[in-house]
Amino acid sequence: MPDHVPAPATPLVYYVAQSLDGFVADRDDALDWLLQFGFETFQQHYDEFFAGVGAIIMGASTYRWLAAAGEAWPYPGLPCWVLTHSTLPPMGGAEGVITATDVPAVARAARAAAGDRSVWVVGGGQTAAQFAEHGELDELRVTVMPITLGDGAPLLPHAGPARRWQLAGTTAFDGGPIELAYRAVTDAGVASGDMRDDAASRN
Repeated sequence: MPDHVPAPATPLVYYVAQSLDGFVADRDDALDWLLQFGFETFQQHYDEFFAGVGAIIMGASTYRWLAAAGEAWPYPGLPCWVLTHSTLPPMGGAEGVITATDVPAVARAARAAAGDRSVWVVGGGQTAAQFAEHGELDELRVTVMPITLGDGAPLLPHAGPARRWQLAGTTAFDGGPIELAYRAVTDAGVASGDMRDDAASRN
């Protein structure tokens, strides 16, 4: 495998936390298990990642979870696509959200909108899996939390043939969580692009 492969100009990145046994939400589709770890330990790492995000993609369940939380829209100024076949509840600050169902079209539009930054695929594994099935998911950045749930929503339940990923880096946090950063490997056996951990390189 080559030591260096040019990075995609605008990677689609699934940036998410999962339990040690591979779930991104519990059996009730809740995140209490994750929220108990707090945010302070991860804040700087998250801020560096978010500084390089130019567009957002999410599923309807994630949007509804955000709306139900009663907080302000967390992605002001960023174009956002929500994959859904139904009407979404209103949410303050989210007036620019675009609803869609065509995964490849959303990937093209989000990449164009993000420019030389990343597109963040937020939240649910089902949404990220759809982009993986279409060959549109370039990077996985998965923070594994030191907890097991036993059941819940899986990380990436994509259909079709197995996909290979190349480990590009790890980041350990106090208390046991660890981020595993992977990049997609093509059928030719080479990585789709280098991970770009330096947020300044995206600006």
